[in-house]
Amino acid sequence: MTTKGDHVNLPTRTDTGAPPRHARATVVRAAAGLAAAMGVGRFVYTPLLPLMQEQTGLAPSDTALVATANYLGYFLGAIALAAHPSGARSRALFRSSILALIASELAMIIGTDVRLWLAARVVAGIASAAVFVYCATAVVGHPSAGVTFTGVGVGIATSGILVMVLGPVVSWNVLWAAAAAMTAGYAAIAWSLPPGSPPPLAHNRSRMRASPSTRWWTLGACYFLEGLGYIILGTFLVAAVSAGGAQWTGPAAWVMVGLAAIPSPLLWAKALRRWSAESLLALALVLQAFSALLPALVAGPVAALIAAILFGGTFMGITLLAMDSALGLGIPRAAAALTAVYGLGQILGPLAVTPMLGDGFRAAFVCAAAVLVVAALLAGATRRR
Repeated sequence: MTTKGDHVNLPTRTDTGAPPRHARATVVRAAAGLAAAMGVGRFVYTPLLPLMQEQTGLAPSDTALVATANYLGYFLGAIALAAHPSGARSRALFRSSILALIASELAMIIGTDVRLWLAARVVAGIASAAVFVYCATAVVGHPSAGVTFTGVGVGIATSGILVMVLGPVVSWNVLWAAAAAMTAGYAAIAWSLPPGSPPPLAHNRSRMRASPSTRWWTLGACYFLEGLGYIILGTFLVAAVSAGGAQWTGPAAWVMVGLAAIPSPLLWAKALRRWSAESLLALALVLQAFSALLPALVAGPVAALIAAILFGGTFMGITLLAMDSALGLGIPRAAAALTAVYGLGQILGPLAVTPMLGDGFRAAFVCAAAVLVVAALLAGATRRR
């Protein structure tokens, strides 16, 4: 659902200059911050969507618009931090963003005014971007920095469990209040996270290319399509599964997404030691395309389970692999540029499939699968000889 920035590159070193216990505490606090900002703050809307539609009569076009508001906020927050990098190390901004994130979740329970929801989700997007970048920056250089990104999956899984357990007995607005409490719980662990150190000056800055290459534009197009395709599945997967079965099946599928996302950054990083980032990126995109196509063609809980595992196991890995590939191109601020195109794809994804939602989600998922297949082909085209 990565932002890394969602996206900050995380080089590692063996000497962090900090005692091991302090280093572990930093990683745990940063992981809790990502669980609050990304796993719950950004994505709890996904498992709550079916209940909100059922209990408020929200039209599919409105649900897509509210989802897009969050992606717009995240995009704006990421761009602002790219323009003002000092914000990534501002503890005051980090803490105020946590409070804004919790307030935005509580604002969702005030009423059923779509305009209020749009404003709340824009704020949630901006705040989650600020928290994400701060947490990711705080662990730069830690040997276990990759563990931090398991927090995204932890937050997704626990928010899915929350909706699965409480959904049958409470209303949608009570669940938003519970989600705010869960966000506050994770945020309390992250509250004392120290800011990261400023990055050292690059010794090979003069060797970095000043203009993008053809491979760079190909990678950028690939990552834009990933943002567009993955967010369709990330927004509507739970609603689609819930529509085809018992009420608990949708949140259960979201729990599986989170559980699969927990180890995925570590597994994809390990695979990078043996295969190229571009080859792995193409593979991950094909698997994600299959996760979108499967629930569109096959009904039932088994298909939904496989789709959830494939989706959860790839979306964070794709971010990791795209950033690694960009590093090899030597383009200044490549991570910021990729984040921008990724965010733009997230904004356009729900809007592009809104006209397809009148008769269910099948057409939208087929569209997402087609987009992701094209992205996989572009990823293959960026492979270095």
